[in-house]
Amino acid sequence: MDRALILVVDDQPPNVQAVGSLLTAADYDVMPALSGEQALARCKSRVPSLVLLDMRMPGMDGFQVCQALRDDPRTADVPIIFLTAAHERETLVEAFRQGAVDYVAKPFVAEELLARVRTHLDLKRARDELSTIAQERADLTQIVAHDLKNPLASILSAVELIESRPHDAEERARVLATIRDSANRCVEFIDTYLGKWALSDSPRRLDVQPLMLSPLVRVAVEGLRQRAANAGVTIGINVADDPRVVANATAVRHVLDNLISNALRYGAQGGQIDIKVETGRSGMGRVSVSDRGPGVPADKRPQLFKRYVRAHEGESPRHSSGLGLAISKQEIGRMGGHLWYEDRAGGGATFSFVLPLALEHEQLLGG
Repeated sequence: MDRALILVVDDQPPNVQAVGSLLTAADYDVMPALSGEQALARCKSRVPSLVLLDMRMPGMDGFQVCQALRDDPRTADVPIIFLTAAHERETLVEAFRQGAVDYVAKPFVAEELLARVRTHLDLKRARDELSTIAQERADLTQIVAHDLKNPLASILSAVELIESRPHDAEERARVLATIRDSANRCVEFIDTYLGKWALSDSPRRLDVQPLMLSPLVRVAVEGLRQRAANAGVTIGINVADDPRVVANATAVRHVLDNLISNALRYGAQGGQIDIKVETGRSGMGRVSVSDRGPGVPADKRPQLFKRYVRAHEGESPRHSSGLGLAISKQEIGRMGGHLWYEDRAGGGATFSFVLPLALEHEQLLGG
């Protein structure tokens, strides 16, 4: 765990030195400041874990510094403990109103100061973890709401096909296999994303293991082949080589579903989607999904991977929630990879992602 950084603000150098020595001996990093202005300037380069702030200083006093820290989103949640003379306790009401969480009276007792620092760092750490977990729960809701649509859409398409060709036994068997696969994906997805993490009290992690990319690509393509046929689109797979990467199979499959579904939605009607699996120039396993559609407008690219941003004007939320690319980029990032967009030569769009090779992972583990 990284050492906590304590900002000590006091206009008296001996006071800063005394407090700094005490904190350093207790295994904290110290960032000293001899004025309010200097304290705020230093917070722009490094955000402290906690602030020990003298109440009375010339120029910008402790109350003004406290207000400025609270007004800055980067430091709004940093605990602030005021250092105050015993006879100034009547001003503490104002200090708490400005956002202080505690105070220590001068001259302070070393054990008391360290105890209060430790307590508020622990509280801050607990609040941060709870905030992370709350955000993870919100993310899970969005992921499930978005990514269950693809296998459910495949099931609906397959049912419609059976209804339109009730006497074609061979076709019926193939479509039933698609329905079974899509239903199994729904169950697997719910088990992986909800059953495992929704009840967890820890931030979500993706369990990764060595795997080959091309089988996941082939399964994803097969699951969407009927939708492609309905759109008059063919999907080609080019396995230049099949790198063994470290990843989570369920997460990779859902990223592939999102990218291929987007290519089907935006690619030119009656065109072709090309998927390439290879070891990229970065030395990582790479998958690229390319179409011959209109590509992404230049003004949309800076926001492309943000939530609720749709790549094309006038899209209905029913057809695009604006979540797929944001979720995909997040999941690839959790696995130590990267997802990006680039224009396809000759027209169209290419979305690519890379993942770490298994060999490098095993070497790090001493395998």
